Amino acid sequence: MHTFEIYEEYYDWEQLKGNSDAEVHLLSYGGEDPPNMYQPQEPLIAKSYVNDIRKTRREYKRLLWMDINNINGVPKPVTLYEEAGAYMFYLALPGIDAQAFLKQQDEKTTAETLKQIGRYLSFFHKQKIEECPFDHRNGQLDDDPVFSHGDFTLSNVIVNENYITGSVDMVGIGIRDRYYDIVSMALDIEEKLGEGYVESFYEGYRIKDQVEKDKFEQFEKLIAKK
Repeated sequence: MHTFEIYEEYYDWEQLKGNSDAEVHLLSYGGEDPPNMYQPQEPLIAKSYVNDIRKTRREYKRLLWMDINNINGVPKPVTLYEEAGAYMFYLALPGIDAQAFLKQQDEKTTAETLKQIGRYLSFFHKQKIEECPFDHRNGQLDDDPVFSHGDFTLSNVIVNENYITGSVDMVGIGIRDRYYDIVSMALDIEEKLGEGYVESFYEGYRIKDQVEKDKFEQFEKLIAKK
């Protein structure tokens, strides 16, 4: 049986809502026969940038690169299907996105979760960049390069029972200044939750009272042009 037909035959598909420009489905195994190593029984994500096959392929290649380089807290790729369109499949991270999770929480839990998000980003930024082939640096503005997520917002962080399991939407990973991700998240927290919660994120990243205002404003302008 063809690979994609196996996914259609043995998995239940549930389309997920989100801010991504991709079509995303959660796949739950429900078949009678055990799938092989390329069709695991764990919940899967099927994702396709419907109008941009190359973007689907790019994100899958980045997942493969992170898997080969043992980067934790990111989706583990399973396979890429290409024919009339393109779907990438990866193991679903347990939990829900932080934006949805925080809608249900009190102030204390919200603050603690944002601290954890800051710690997760700090860990993510510590990955080695020497061998990273995805370089997005933009001249002198990127004077503190790290391994960057590229779209670090609440909807792209996965939370499971008050702890961070990882992040998704990895098509933009690569080398950038750390402030690109810091500013992206800070702006999203301010918009979705309120300015008062940004300090909790900074505390988790360990830059509370140390944010470089001029640099923040430069990256704010850069992100606004996206």
